[in-house]
Amino acid sequence: MRYDILGFLYPKKCIVCHKILSSGKNPMCGECQRKLAVITEPRCKRCSKTIPHMEMEFCEDCSKRTFLVEKGFALYPYDKNMKKAIRNFKYEGELSGGMYFAGKLVEYYGAWIRGIAPDAILPVPIHKNRRRFRGFNQAEYVAEIVGRELGIAVPVGYLLRTEDTLPQKKLDVKGRINNLRKGFAVQENRAPYETVLLVDDIYTTGATLEACAMVLKEAGTRRIYFLCLCIGMQ
Repeated sequence: MRYDILGFLYPKKCIVCHKILSSGKNPMCGECQRKLAVITEPRCKRCSKTIPHMEMEFCEDCSKRTFLVEKGFALYPYDKNMKKAIRNFKYEGELSGGMYFAGKLVEYYGAWIRGIAPDAILPVPIHKNRRRFRGFNQAEYVAEIVGRELGIAVPVGYLLRTEDTLPQKKLDVKGRINNLRKGFAVQENRAPYETVLLVDDIYTTGATLEACAMVLKEAGTRRIYFLCLCIGMQ
């Protein structure tokens, strides 16, 4: 009876649109499940962004730049539905969303992760001020679930956010990387990991991942991959 009352007072809501869910374990309503389509082929062979046709190997961005991060995948395009889902997870603390998306990462990319055999899964860190405001790091939450499911270490604190860097909106990609580079560091007196998998929530220009890769390479890491919940399509 107590749980029936709690369910009435605090009904389970869709992690995207907040529609009250009637039953089932899925934290999304049927409509939002249909709207959130996982990215499939044809896709860029480096960043996994959708591309127009199979004859292309890379998206326009990846064909013009060189990267320290070798390759990675994102689950969904960063459209209006994922913006809602990420906002609810990131700023409203709806952890059921993070748990659901982490499970989807394992479902779709678990075999690939095992294939690249990372020594560690590293969540992109956030500055202590942002962590204090949000109460948690969304990338860390997802990374720990993925690591637990696959039996891979997630050494939180190895990759550090040392500065709360300046806003990025008016900077080009090179400027963003340079701006971010000074904000990351690797924990001192730690042996480097040979291969790592970086985890973040959103891939936009890739500047954040590249800034992390710079300090990891300097510390001795040789191969760097990434996994994100969603990726911008522009």
